[in-house]
Amino acid sequence: MAGIKPIHAALFVSCLLASCGTEAPAPQVAPQEEEGVTSPLPTDGFEWLVIESNDGGYHVRARTEPESIPQRDPFTVHVQVCHDSDFTMPVEDASVHVDAAMPHHGHGMNVVPEMVQVAPGCWEARGLLMHMPGKWEVYVDVVEDGLMERTQWLLQLD
Repeated sequence: MAGIKPIHAALFVSCLLASCGTEAPAPQVAPQEEEGVTSPLPTDGFEWLVIESNDGGYHVRARTEPESIPQRDPFTVHVQVCHDSDFTMPVEDASVHVDAAMPHHGHGMNVVPEMVQVAPGCWEARGLLMHMPGKWEVYVDVVEDGLMERTQWLLQLD
């Protein structure tokens, strides 16, 4: 994975939805909440991208803040990674990395975002920055028990 900078998952949700012309299913609720416990994920009505990892071991829910990815300005990606599609079994003892690259240009982002775990299975990637328009490929890598599994998608930044 030379040349790939770690980032955190789920930043390019809205752009992916716009670029591929399909809608991901909206989650019924933000992650499961216990009585009296506030969810660590935003629940302000923004769209969440929901994707299964390439080998099917994880389900990733992601969204950006702000919702529309700004060009040349930092933004945050909120990510939730679970073992099940109902998002009730968050990953534990795993590390999550998000990165983005422009395959047609042969480079990635010029910054490494700050990854912060905000709750079990929930992370924020702070300070992501896409420095130019074009086709970006976004990667969310989950490393658990020494094995890495990737979730990826394409987006067009105009």
